[in-house]
Amino acid sequence: MRVAVLSDIHEGLNRKNTQTSIMKALADWICQHTPDVFIISGDMTAGPEKSRKLLDSLQAEFPAMKVLFVHGNHDVYADDANEAYDTLLRFPGNLGNGPIELGRDWVAIGDGGWYDYSFGVDGFTEEEFSRGTYGDFTWPDKLHAHWGQSDIERSKYYADKLEQQLELHQHKKIILVTHVVPFMHLVHVKNDPSWDFFNSMMGSSRYGALAKKYGVKKYIFGHIHTRYHEQHDGIEVLCRPLGYYPHEWTNPSADEEIREAIKLIKLD
Repeated sequence: MRVAVLSDIHEGLNRKNTQTSIMKALADWICQHTPDVFIISGDMTAGPEKSRKLLDSLQAEFPAMKVLFVHGNHDVYADDANEAYDTLLRFPGNLGNGPIELGRDWVAIGDGGWYDYSFGVDGFTEEEFSRGTYGDFTWPDKLHAHWGQSDIERSKYYADKLEQQLELHQHKKIILVTHVVPFMHLVHVKNDPSWDFFNSMMGSSRYGALAKKYGVKKYIFGHIHTRYHEQHDGIEVLCRPLGYYPHEWTNPSADEEIREAIKLIKLD
């Protein structure tokens, strides 16, 4: 079984800035490589309705390919993030609906996840991280993702939910998927407080701990817009963001950048 991995497509902004169709470029890649499964680990675009429409269209265009998804922070930008979350659950391939078996041996388990400041640098309080403002910049989630609960509570919701599912599927080879980052060493520390302050919003060490506890084989995430493919404590770790054009791309065209961003893996 061949599985394609991509995240952080940010379709609306990249379409606007490149003046090209990001989804057509993605469809062209799929036609060329014909994966059996396509895992998108968050941030299709901004807002739940637009994200779900893109996912529905992609699945309809390639019915033989299973599209799997977890939400990113941008996907739930809405007046009520809980309603946005429910809207995205109406996409059948959303792993927030529950684990999906991939053949006889493998299972994909996941959900968007959130952050609990466990990657935060010293020198700041939990209250400061909760406000999400350093200098004159406020983390966009604080303005656009309204859960009605604290970040720590939201992060725990996902961790508890995922652990229940992991416990039930230990007999399978597990692919764990979140949008947020699971391991501290994957977060960039620049010794610049205007940057490092916002590492608190990158993810949670609890997700990585769950992956180790339950013997996860592969961990797929996004959010940080840095591409990784490495082994960490026996786990194959993949982060394959498309990222923002132009400053995060190394190619002039969407076709070329998508070709470099997507990782195609095989399940044995």
